[in-house]
Amino acid sequence: MHTQPTSETATPPGRRRRIAALGAAVLAVLTAAVSLTVPAEAHTAKPTIVLVHGAWADSTSWLEVTRRLKDDGYRTVTPKLGLNSVAEDVAIVRTALDGIQGKKVLVSHSYGGIVTAGASHDRTDVSAFVYAAALVPDEGDSIASLGADFTPSEAFGHLVFTGEPFASPAYIDPAYFHQYFAQDLSNRQAAELNAAQRPLNFPIVTTPSGPVGWHNVPAWYAVSGQDRMIDPAQERWMAARVGATVVEYSTASHVGGITRQAPRFSALIENAARSARVR
Repeated sequence: MHTQPTSETATPPGRRRRIAALGAAVLAVLTAAVSLTVPAEAHTAKPTIVLVHGAWADSTSWLEVTRRLKDDGYRTVTPKLGLNSVAEDVAIVRTALDGIQGKKVLVSHSYGGIVTAGASHDRTDVSAFVYAAALVPDEGDSIASLGADFTPSEAFGHLVFTGEPFASPAYIDPAYFHQYFAQDLSNRQAAELNAAQRPLNFPIVTTPSGPVGWHNVPAWYAVSGQDRMIDPAQERWMAARVGATVVEYSTASHVGGITRQAPRFSALIENAARSARVR
């Protein structure tokens, strides 16, 4: 009487061992592929670009820059500051950062640099800073103290206060806005920015900064060589203090670096973003 072979006894032991070895090898390859793919995807994801406007302006000042960044596949966020207090504006930007997944590049213009310094404190998701004619404080610095050793802007003699002088919101007299804020722009461009200007609560000027987050984070700084709001020498000093990679737009006004020079400044941001992706 003959016993029919089962599926187990029908396959020779040597062949079974070879099949098992082949299966183990395939599994090992697939496991390695998965473990390699996840970090690679994480490194290739583009960071979100968060752009923070300055005083006497709003987020529309970034339109030329954000259009180019979006065309190149970057997500942009442009928080609107209240311009009532440093603490409030820092909270606005921190809330914006909290709502974004992944790495961020913080870009700031003018007073926006005060805000991004505080908003980035004690965070690990900010991979780079990019500044355009921006104020960059260390802890304890104020707008006034940062400019103490440099030539003050004549525009401060043409402020219009909405209440008690030096204790209330103030805006630049529209008749002088083009001359001091945007002298390298056309009449039409300057008029559009002038119409969008929003008053800055003047006590902000003497408010000291709290802890800052730019230490040990790579930075890029675009100096506006013909800035009439912030002394270009002050901009170079602040850029050196943060260890920034510096470019200079020799003919740029205070806002010229993010308007007339928008193609170059957008490229600078993208360079910072590419560097952030490999950190």
